[in-house]
Amino acid sequence: MKTRATFKTTLMSALIAFSLFPTVSQATSHPKVDLRPPAFEMGIKEQYPLPFFWLSGLRGNVPVAAGKQGQGDHPLCASATDPHCANSVDIHALLIIPPCYTAADRVCIEGLEIGAEGKPLESAVLDHEFMGTKTPGDNKLGLPAGGSGSIWTAPSIAHQGNALSYAVVIQASYLLDKKIAASSQQFGPGYFKAEVIPVNMKKGSYCGYELFEVAKDEYFGEVNTGSRQVGSCNGGGGTAGECILTETGFCAAPAEFLPNTRVALTLRMDSKLTGWLFGRMKDVDIAITSLDSKTNKLRVEATSVSLLTATGSVEKKNLANYPDLYAYKKKTWWSGDGKFEDSLASAGTLTTTTTNFEEFAVWEKLMKANPEDNWRWNFASSSDDSKQNCFAQAGKDKLIGLVTTNAPIYWGGAPIFQDGSLNYKVAGLHFKADGTLFKGSYDLAIRSDVARCLYGFSNAPIMANVSVTSSDGGAQNVATELVTEKGGWITLSAKNFTFSSPTIKVKLTQAGSTPQATSKGAKTSSAAPITKKTIACVKGKTTKKVTGNNPTCPTGYTKK
Repeated sequence: MKTRATFKTTLMSALIAFSLFPTVSQATSHPKVDLRPPAFEMGIKEQYPLPFFWLSGLRGNVPVAAGKQGQGDHPLCASATDPHCANSVDIHALLIIPPCYTAADRVCIEGLEIGAEGKPLESAVLDHEFMGTKTPGDNKLGLPAGGSGSIWTAPSIAHQGNALSYAVVIQASYLLDKKIAASSQQFGPGYFKAEVIPVNMKKGSYCGYELFEVAKDEYFGEVNTGSRQVGSCNGGGGTAGECILTETGFCAAPAEFLPNTRVALTLRMDSKLTGWLFGRMKDVDIAITSLDSKTNKLRVEATSVSLLTATGSVEKKNLANYPDLYAYKKKTWWSGDGKFEDSLASAGTLTTTTTNFEEFAVWEKLMKANPEDNWRWNFASSSDDSKQNCFAQAGKDKLIGLVTTNAPIYWGGAPIFQDGSLNYKVAGLHFKADGTLFKGSYDLAIRSDVARCLYGFSNAPIMANVSVTSSDGGAQNVATELVTEKGGWITLSAKNFTFSSPTIKVKLTQAGSTPQATSKGAKTSSAAPITKKTIACVKGKTTKKVTGNNPTCPTGYTKK
């Protein structure tokens, strides 16, 4: 039996078109009747995608003819040079990066290591790559091959599901602009995300998924692309959200990491992956080495973090009692769903999730933390609209840095360099479900040459001062540590700050040096690793720790 659905995208979202639109429901039972009063419900939770989101595929784009309504044809391409997509003005590829099988393989998963809290890492062994559609690479056009998610087995480190299995899923999107001269055409990288997920492998009437082409979709009668189950599974596939990966007879069901599990992921990645990365992890150690002119080895080691989840609701009849929320809902209401005022009289509960600062602010007083664990370990490409010269120059050909936090709401771009500090905005609830304070973590790994460019520093050792300012302007008590400067990277962290909407400010200093004003970042060699020391600085009731080779207290603070 095949379950199918089609989806439609705009050109703006086409880079990750295969992964953004839920096209198939796995639920096989009848839906339960919702007896709750009509309400609006908001949640904060990062959920794992369903299996049909993680499929490799290439998709063409033929613009709609002038004077016609629609979004154009989006044929499914067997390869980057498939004649079936010859009329496309561009080709969008969403790839699931496969494991490395030989030393010569490129753009692949080289290895996974898992460690319990406070214990050494141990190398996991590749169990298998899930069955699924494979897409061919094209070396001439710079397109890697696409595969499927993979399962790795740790020797002894089990997760909370009492199993040793961990899924690794790496998504990478590419775009080929066919409007330019053929001699200049190259696939350029877009979205990227790497995720390690503890799983329990289940046997049953599960099916895999595949992409397929629809000759005429239900929207405008255009060529489009959809996903469907394959195989004789009688509509099986588990309940909605049960599986993150499926194949004939098997399901990878997500579990939870043991608290503070240490994970290291090593990838052979396209050197065109540049700019900033964002992650759900802490205590980060990052290393990049060049394998050849087109490929880097990227190793990210970090500790998993528990993300606070929360839910809030308000009955529709009571929405007017919350004027800020009412105004926000009305402002953001989609006209395609009819008039906003009419929705208040309709039955049913509308449930959504948010990662938006403004939306969180109007919901915050209504939200309550949930008690369940939500451990995560992932990192992804981050938007960078910064026009700062050092960022712009460095980001053309290299990774600049990695920002990680456990904050439920976060700024999705690079830290903002302003008034001599790298500033980063986060938000979240003040308390956990048990009434204790929810403590925040923030890690920043930045290339040494970029940091020196920003501040005009020499190659002398760099010190760090991290401060956290609450939304009311008050300074917070934080533990600050400059972990090290090694291998061309500076790594530091801020821990134990509280919410709801603090701003984290990182200021780098250099003892005995006068910053040299600069707008262009010349490449410099990094300083050798050195021993740091920490001092405590006091200002009124606020205590701040500063770490460095020769740390000094910030202005207004005295050494304790």
